[in-house]
Amino acid sequence: MREEKIDRRVRKTKATLLHSLTDLMSKKKISEITVKELTDLADVNRSTFYLYYKDIFDMVEQIENEMLEDFNDAFDEFSKDANNYSNFLSFYTHIFEYVQDNGEMCKILLGPDGDYSFIEKFKKAIVQKKPPFGETIPKIKVHFVRPFLISGCIGVIQQWLEDDLNVPPKEMALIVSDMIQNITKNL
Repeated sequence: MREEKIDRRVRKTKATLLHSLTDLMSKKKISEITVKELTDLADVNRSTFYLYYKDIFDMVEQIENEMLEDFNDAFDEFSKDANNYSNFLSFYTHIFEYVQDNGEMCKILLGPDGDYSFIEKFKKAIVQKKPPFGETIPKIKVHFVRPFLISGCIGVIQQWLEDDLNVPPKEMALIVSDMIQNITKNL
């Protein structure tokens, strides 16, 4: 019982820090944000911040790593039946719902002033996954189509974030699934 309370408090504190960080990052560059400024806004002691993070950059890196881990988990779960269109649709719906649920942080990381290294880590994570193409497609085509599709999907997410998530996640998933299906069927 005690562990659950501690975990809940830790989660609440980290969520408060995250909310305050996204607020600050929407106004200024990460390099301009101080721990004191963040903890004052979050109404959290600096010593509490240092229990979880070394500095602001460490906090952002941990958030990025958590997002990448969530993506990898989702990809692994949905790729079990990768040749099934409805499973792809479920995967993309899940991704768009995740982006919507974490919209502020995604806007900051993927937006015009976003973290380019995070985008590159995200692309690398996707490339490491087995592509959902049939074995009949020439390797040279797969080699060039994968980065095209990955960059395109990230671009669609960035545009959606820029448009303030004005299209429901399921509809976005349909749009992306249809685009990918149309591109890959002609390989």
